Amino acid sequence: MGGGGRPARAAVVKRWTLSVVLRCATSGGVVFHKRSHPSLAHEGRVLAALGNRRDGPVPTVVALGEPYDGWCTREVNLRPGTELAQDARGRALAVLCGLQRDWLGRTAELAATGCWSRTPEALAGLVPTAARRDLFGAASALPGALSARERTRFTEACARLPELCAELAAAPPGVTLVHGDLHPGNWGVERDTGRIVLLDWAEASVGHPFLDVAAALRSCPDAAARSRALDRYFTHWSPLMSREECRTVWRLAEPVAAFNQLVTYARLLDEAEPRERTDWAPRLLWWARRLPRAVDEADRG
Repeated sequence: MGGGGRPARAAVVKRWTLSVVLRCATSGGVVFHKRSHPSLAHEGRVLAALGNRRDGPVPTVVALGEPYDGWCTREVNLRPGTELAQDARGRALAVLCGLQRDWLGRTAELAATGCWSRTPEALAGLVPTAARRDLFGAASALPGALSARERTRFTEACARLPELCAELAAAPPGVTLVHGDLHPGNWGVERDTGRIVLLDWAEASVGHPFLDVAAALRSCPDAAARSRALDRYFTHWSPLMSREECRTVWRLAEPVAAFNQLVTYARLLDEAEPRERTDWAPRLLWWARRLPRAVDEADRG
């Protein structure tokens, strides 16, 4: 693929089951080349659809090949979110909200890029398979598997999900772009300009926008910081929704968001090499344990 200038040298940044990432020094500057597993290969098309402005909130695509050939993006000098204060998560969510508002009502365009469908209706359709899977109990042989009591709680929570999905389907603001994995390692602040840049759109989907809140706040231990991040995100939905309306919808969306994360990690676990399963297992099981608690909180209102 062209677009970045004549390659001078390349270094492997990451190589594993789901993708290969190269850092390439070219005559036109440094670019990253990424080639992903077929189930994640829509990422390049999503990035191209989100825009190539140099001051935009996503990396600039400089070359895009056929679906499974990969793509190249211009290097961005970032300070990663993992190095920033917890309150910075609110800034990242606010930037994401801008993209989500831009893509409301444009789901056909998103679907054309190959985005996964994670609408409330689609997630409801995945519940029976997830509830029956033996990825979570002792028979899975995963370290830290759910106990028999936890497995029962998980099954009971899954039984409640279709109704919650139906309620979320009727809730504002509608379906739009979902990043899918907005943890602090997947965004950062450009050192020269201070802009937020959102990375790694491999799990991009069409769904309710509040699905993204779960991953964004999962590793934030400070309850006050989580509350401030939510308030900042909710404020950016004005005038489409009031902050109070956002809080009401979030209580409903949180268990569905937990289930969405669980479905993603179950899928990745299926596609991982056996030696990688123990790396993915803690995240999968964390969401399996979080789901019943989120359902309980939604039912309490």
